[in-house]
Amino acid sequence: MAIYSAERRRLMEMLHPGRHQVFSEVLSSLGAFMEKEILPLSPKLDAGEASIAKPRKALFEQGMTAIPFPVQYGGLGLPFSVYAMAVEMLGNADASVALSVEIHNAVAEGLLRYGSDGQRKKHLAAVISGKTLASFGLTEPASGSDSSTMATTAEKKGGEYVINGSKMFITNAGEASLYMVFAKTAKGPSCFLVEAPNPGLKFGKDLKKLGMRGSKTSEVIFDGCRVPEGSLVGQEGEGGEYAKEILHGARIVVAALNVGISQIAYDKSIAYAKSRKAFGKPISEFQLIREKIADMKTGIDAGRLMYLYAARIKEMGGDYTSEASQAKVYATEMSLKACDEAIQIHGGYGYTTDDLHRHWRDARLLTIGEGTSEVLRMLISRKELSRAQ
Repeated sequence: MAIYSAERRRLMEMLHPGRHQVFSEVLSSLGAFMEKEILPLSPKLDAGEASIAKPRKALFEQGMTAIPFPVQYGGLGLPFSVYAMAVEMLGNADASVALSVEIHNAVAEGLLRYGSDGQRKKHLAAVISGKTLASFGLTEPASGSDSSTMATTAEKKGGEYVINGSKMFITNAGEASLYMVFAKTAKGPSCFLVEAPNPGLKFGKDLKKLGMRGSKTSEVIFDGCRVPEGSLVGQEGEGGEYAKEILHGARIVVAALNVGISQIAYDKSIAYAKSRKAFGKPISEFQLIREKIADMKTGIDAGRLMYLYAARIKEMGGDYTSEASQAKVYATEMSLKACDEAIQIHGGYGYTTDDLHRHWRDARLLTIGEGTSEVLRMLISRKELSRAQ
């Protein structure tokens, strides 16, 4: 099945009836590239036999990261839903590359929304084009979704800020040359841009992970890391709010990524169920296998509609906080179930073949990253209760 499938094309037609042809051309071109250049490389990325740098750079050159950003900064000026679907397709081709790109673009979104004119002029076009690889530093060894408990500090001294502390589980760490970092100042959590190399910027060892093995994840250490006063993003003390808003958009993209992971696991399950025989007939003819296929397909389609709905609200300028969180909770948990069923359909081969069970391993991270399912359920309920007043 082509990565930019007829099903995805129909959804573009429904979402953007007057402009879908242009959007489809962009997505079709990207899908063909992913199918040829990234999908075959995916098992090697998981096994540590290939580097993520080359396929990621190629995607930058294909213009994927430019999709949702204004033309004035080198973007394509296309709707966010087009970008989200591109990430879904990339999750279909390789989840590690998709995660790296998603984190990178979250920094670009933060720069666009909260950066000064000078910061945008210096960094934004370079990040959008991929000439500068970016990383997002919020999570700490003892602090995740609760930014108020962060221990990393930034002390203002003269015309500089001195940052001390560490961030944990940071994607693109050590590879990126621009870090969007959140640290506590006298006025509260604040956001800074830290450029590498910097004598006070150091990195821990790459973390060994259950899945997403193609992307680099490690600790980022700030040891007297000095940055100019102009590195402060927005207003001092507002960084917590900036992080929340950036993550709302990122959750839509993570939901899309999970739908892509689920789709590839589903496609492999369909092919296997039709070819594997038991008791003289393909296992696809057994009712219980068909039930699994039906549930997988229903869940995938529902997840796709949920993230596109949230993306469309974002495009229209509405409050999409709850919808983005709902999409992420549903799509990430659905993906785990779909990938688990894919293993079950494949039987022993599902358990022993890396190229199948890696989809479950990749999906497992995303019920944790960008806000755990537990935290997001609290956010959804709080938002919906306030809407009901």
